[in-house]
Amino acid sequence: MKRSKIPALLVSIALLLSASASGAAVVADHSGREHYFPAPPRRVVSLIPAVTEIICEIGASGALVGVTYNDFGFEGTAGKAIAGGASSPRFDAVSALSPDLLIVSPEHHDLALGASGGNYPVFVMGNEVSLREAKDRTRKIGEIFARGAEAEDVIRRSDSLIETIRLKVEKIPRGARKKAVFLSLGPEGLLVPGDSSFRSEMIRLAGGVTGSFGEGRFVPVTPEHLSSFDPDFIFTNSSEYGEVMKLLEGDGWKDLRALRGGRLYSFPEAITGRAAAHVGYFAAWLSSEIYADEFADAEALVHPREILGERVISLDIPYVRRARIVEIVMMDFVGRTLLVDFKRPQHIVSTAFGERDGVTAVGNSYAPVPTWSVFHRLSFEKWQEDLFEILGLDPGKTDVMLTGADMNNASVKTASFRDMTVTAIVTGGVEGNSLRTSKDAGAWYEPGTINILVMTNHRLSEQAATRAVITATEAKTAALWDMDIRSAQNRAMYPATGTGTDTVIIVSGEGVSLNWSGGHSKMGELIADAVYRGVQEALLKQNGKARARNPIERLEERGIYLRDFGKFQAGVEEILLSPRYKNARGFLESAFSLSDAHVMGQISDTGAFEAWALGIAGDISGRQVERIEDLYGAAGVPAVLDAALDAICTGLKLRED
Repeated sequence: MKRSKIPALLVSIALLLSASASGAAVVADHSGREHYFPAPPRRVVSLIPAVTEIICEIGASGALVGVTYNDFGFEGTAGKAIAGGASSPRFDAVSALSPDLLIVSPEHHDLALGASGGNYPVFVMGNEVSLREAKDRTRKIGEIFARGAEAEDVIRRSDSLIETIRLKVEKIPRGARKKAVFLSLGPEGLLVPGDSSFRSEMIRLAGGVTGSFGEGRFVPVTPEHLSSFDPDFIFTNSSEYGEVMKLLEGDGWKDLRALRGGRLYSFPEAITGRAAAHVGYFAAWLSSEIYADEFADAEALVHPREILGERVISLDIPYVRRARIVEIVMMDFVGRTLLVDFKRPQHIVSTAFGERDGVTAVGNSYAPVPTWSVFHRLSFEKWQEDLFEILGLDPGKTDVMLTGADMNNASVKTASFRDMTVTAIVTGGVEGNSLRTSKDAGAWYEPGTINILVMTNHRLSEQAATRAVITATEAKTAALWDMDIRSAQNRAMYPATGTGTDTVIIVSGEGVSLNWSGGHSKMGELIADAVYRGVQEALLKQNGKARARNPIERLEERGIYLRDFGKFQAGVEEILLSPRYKNARGFLESAFSLSDAHVMGQISDTGAFEAWALGIAGDISGRQVERIEDLYGAAGVPAVLDAALDAICTGLKLRED
């Protein structure tokens, strides 16, 4: 037995020596098997969302050819083939992609090996449940893709945020620390994370106090047990927020301190439970919400306000002296501000500050997520005062927009015709407060989520400059509608027209004066073209949203999740992913548009659609269908879309009978 192990040991040593000499890598997977990578893989399918996230963060997304439908929103995954879900991978789809590496979780290892037939390597990545293990996984991904330095940078950024939070919370007396709990939905009620689980670790990293509920990934919780802990702060996944709220409104729950104080928050599911690249980001965000009042106190600051560096942006505009993105520390966190300095004072129109002459610089400033709750407790004016002081700007000669979209995701677009040129610099994010004007409620005051800076080379008259705001806004709305961006308040019902906190700055140029910038004018056409393309690219960079998206993603954007289909979940997933059911998939995609038209009153007779629904149910079931059953039936779904989902479920039910 001992002798039989020697050749294997020699092989391992030889591989390590060879890898060291050539720059290749030998990486052991979760099962202990060593994989030799003479060069980084070029056709990778990742079936673990946390791994996909890390691959994107280290700049290796170009190697991805297949991901899961749980990976929507990662920068670099748009347009990639969907190989099922994280818990329900489709290995036929994996094999069709001819990968040179498949990354799977331990529970799918045997199935993956069987499906591969030895045609491609299967790398098993563990289900990491701690910060330490997340770092180990990040380093392994860095080794595989020969991006060790980039992997260490991801870890460094995360550690830096966690250390900042530690220093800030250290200033809070232990007796004043707040109790926090994460709630999720289970088959029979509410669940909380186990005491040693990743989510509980995240609460402690954020400076919160955790309760004692037992061990396990999730454990059931009773009103009595939660009441005895009586948390100051409750948070949940965004997709479960409504259902959790309904349960907490029942007897036994509603007297919790967190609910009495309105301290129930939601966070994106993509970060609440993934031990991946954004651990520090989530810890900082969570901490800033738990201790929003404490962090708003100047005494809570632990880092000096300072400029860290800048990156030059090349703009071919005659009156621009320089353009740059300046990285700063503000309220203890790193933000980035786009600044465009002019050679001479310019005339601008700003939806934040009105029409102004003598402006020497304009910009757009990204406030990182952990500062949002702080600025909500201070004021926009306080934010601007601090920003201008750090950057050395004159408030009387500068106009800067505020946004939660990162300047690293800004889109710069230029449109030209003969001697006319327009440049638009756009940032955008639509995950939190997109809305449909005339339908949704207004509750916010601070400016800036889709921010648009338009610079023309021709001088615009006062009327042309103000009219350009309308042209840019119309182009923004057209971009959102063409991408099917939904209202955050009424996701199933309405497409969004904006975010409700958008800002536009129009900078007039120095060329020949123009009096027109509406859609019929050539200047208006150029403004619209640059803004339209800029908005769509900015949303791709910031939110990972491409124009063409899988129907599963578009359902989720309407608040409809596969889990909502109950016993039909696996069948619906198959229909929306399998080439065999392309007609049913096209039917659902058409239903998205027909549903919006019906809600808006553009169509009233849906008879033809109902006949189509019967045909689709028949295609799925393999038999003639006389009646569509009410099987989906969730509240708040428009009639046409609800009928489409019922048709798919009816077909699945009859297929199984």
